[in-house]
Amino acid sequence: MSQRKSRAPSGSDDDSSGPRIPPLPQGGRGRRSGGDDFGSPKRRRRHSGRGYDMPREKPLPSKVELQLCVFHGAPSHHWRTAPFIFDRRRDDDKELWEEIRHVYRDELQGVWRRIFGFKKLKQIIPIEYTPNGVPIPKAAKDDPNSNSFMHAVHHPDRLRPAHEWVDWFTEFKASDSGKPVGLEFKEALWAEKLAIIAIMITLAIIIVSVIWVVRGGELQTVFTVMGFVLTGAAAEVALVALYFQVTTSN
Repeated sequence: MSQRKSRAPSGSDDDSSGPRIPPLPQGGRGRRSGGDDFGSPKRRRRHSGRGYDMPREKPLPSKVELQLCVFHGAPSHHWRTAPFIFDRRRDDDKELWEEIRHVYRDELQGVWRRIFGFKKLKQIIPIEYTPNGVPIPKAAKDDPNSNSFMHAVHHPDRLRPAHEWVDWFTEFKASDSGKPVGLEFKEALWAEKLAIIAIMITLAIIIVSVIWVVRGGELQTVFTVMGFVLTGAAAEVALVALYFQVTTSN
């Protein structure tokens, strides 16, 4: 009667029927070479900051505030400012410059100065304000030339409803380093208006002189009186021109 041979349990030291399979390392599928466990808290801490702790840019505000400025009298002593706020998400270039023009004409220039004054807008330049509140020129990145500013403020209706100016003012405000920024409206003597007024005064004196002579006035007396009047009017126009030239000179 044949005796059955007892087989040793799998994995025991007595099993010589096949190649021995080494035991799996502890941690099994969760480990790689070097024993680093991806599921361990240590591994999670090592990778938790990648791509998330980098500094992010501060989002630009929706509303942008500028300080518009114009000098009155001596340029280095007297100026007037007016705040201007626009919404970069709602306003386009046309609406932006229509509002800037409105603020300049109504708040900085004023109705009476616009009608009876002898100053006109000559140039618009970007500015920033010192800690003492004094406006000084500011060199901006990709600064538009003076003609672009003047065309925009005089003809806002010709601008396209784009956002080129809106984006430029937004970037200009974002680079202010905490200082107020804005635009300065530089004014100069309105020589054409003075010339027109001088011509009108001269014509008025000539018309009055002719009417006076026609109605029986003595020719010598008329010319003497009207000569004095014309001389006085010319002197007043010259003084006005000199005053505005001095007050608008740099």
